[in-house]
Amino acid sequence: MKKHIRCAILAAAAALMLAAPFAAHSQILAGLSLERLGVLSTMGTGARPFAMGGAYTAAGNDVFSLLYNPAGLAEMRRGEVSIGFHQRSDEITNTYLDLSATQSSSHTSLGHIAAAYPLPTYRGSLVLAFGVFEAGTSNLESVKNAYLSDIPATAENRFIQSGTIYQYQFGLGVDLSPRISLGASLVLWDEEIDTEEGIDYADADSSAFWTDDVTMDLDGVSFNVGLLMRVSDNVRAGFSFTSPAWLTYTGEGVTRYVGDYAGGGGWTTDPYSALIDEEYTLPMGFSGGLAITAGPLTLAADLSYCDYSQTEYNGLAITSELDPGMEHVLGATLDFRVGAEATLPQAPVRFRAGFAYVPLEVSTIEEVAYIADDTPRAIVADFKAERERKFFTFGVGGTIDRVLTLDLGVAIGGWEKVTARDAGKVLTQERSTTDVVLSGAYRF
Repeated sequence: MKKHIRCAILAAAAALMLAAPFAAHSQILAGLSLERLGVLSTMGTGARPFAMGGAYTAAGNDVFSLLYNPAGLAEMRRGEVSIGFHQRSDEITNTYLDLSATQSSSHTSLGHIAAAYPLPTYRGSLVLAFGVFEAGTSNLESVKNAYLSDIPATAENRFIQSGTIYQYQFGLGVDLSPRISLGASLVLWDEEIDTEEGIDYADADSSAFWTDDVTMDLDGVSFNVGLLMRVSDNVRAGFSFTSPAWLTYTGEGVTRYVGDYAGGGGWTTDPYSALIDEEYTLPMGFSGGLAITAGPLTLAADLSYCDYSQTEYNGLAITSELDPGMEHVLGATLDFRVGAEATLPQAPVRFRAGFAYVPLEVSTIEEVAYIADDTPRAIVADFKAERERKFFTFGVGGTIDRVLTLDLGVAIGGWEKVTARDAGKVLTQERSTTDVVLSGAYRF
């Protein structure tokens, strides 16, 4: 194979295969990259809200109100310094026809570090707060094995990615009246991402190995505005608006492509480098919640809506080139979360439980990437959610000497995607996740 032909194939491989911001011309892969990078439906952190299923829009009264509803900061009457850690375990099983591959991974990171301080006022409350919060994770390990009978050939796709999305939040909460509080926060996004992607391909005549190493940096900005209403002494209603998030990815990728023929001979391309400079705009979101307290029991429920079809990639809507009607790759979601907290009588111990229903935002999946006739190709098709994303949560917390609190939250859940054709299921992807969050706070 001549060198200039190999370089052309290499450039096509970089453009076609990458489900990261490299793929400037491919709206489908741009949408898939957002899911891989973990920036859709950022989960937040904090043991108490985690254990209550994230139903915290009306229930929040601590530093985590910065994440869920900054108006909840006005409920704080004492200063607070808080720190937490997050451990996440994932298991991803990809089944392509009759071939199955399972990959497990586990990552531990700083969940948050935050502080809030109530300022003295003549009436009402004014609370300033700052925090660094883990908003999401790009940690992902996935392997797909496929036998392509039409060629015939085998292909293995490997994808390994690491990175944690942090948000630097500056906010305040203030009482407008004895029953109404208002809050706002400025959010700065930050992340460093490392990605390894590889294709091992073999047919009767040749084998090829394509690898891509990408290093990126995420920067972004958004803001939150919240409202908290004390309907009665036992009932609170919360509302939160999240602005569009303006995100920029910059970095560099290096691609390598080698191969050989069964009868002898082979090729090796020179490493191909490319710079990354891409922009995404995530749409605004809305949340509403209700919290009811009856003695030692608190019940909370939240609804959140975001129309991800309005996401923009380099100033354009993310649409599907495969559909004549230009269907959007991303869709609108309506999340539902419920939680409960019970305090033991005569003991500073609280038990929590919750449930979160968080539908998938992406309607297209990259099935398998391979190389045929010395040309890189990818199968991309619509999928349906056989099992939507759901999480069951629980936790416990306690107070020591009225100033130190320790909380533990656990979330267990997962989802399943299926791509089907006339012959039945082609690709099934099952994910199961377990999150453990430990938080501690000192109040003064």
